[in-house]
Amino acid sequence: KDNMSLRRYGFFRCPSCNAHWESSHTYKKSQNVEIYHKQDCKKCHIGCEPYRVERLICSICKTQPCTCTAEERRARHNDPNKPHRSDLCHKCRSGFPCHG
Repeated sequence: KDNMSLRRYGFFRCPSCNAHWESSHTYKKSQNVEIYHKQDCKKCHIGCEPYRVERLICSICKTQPCTCTAEERRARHNDPNKPHRSDLCHKCRSGFPCHG
């Protein structure tokens, strides 16, 4: 499966503590269904599904889907202060990590 075609931007809310967060690492479980991998709340460690999901808009080429080359995607700046929390990501923990 092509990870980028399944990747979305998700909005999450914890039903226990009402924490809210957003993630550009929100992935559909399958191309054919609108079911997404959960992410755990940092405080409660409860698996949460996104309540809203949008297609990613590329910050470089400004399109959806992204038309950048693989080299351009690899060269993007990643914010070191906001690393992907694979310990909270159900996709990563399922054996199919978001980053490879």
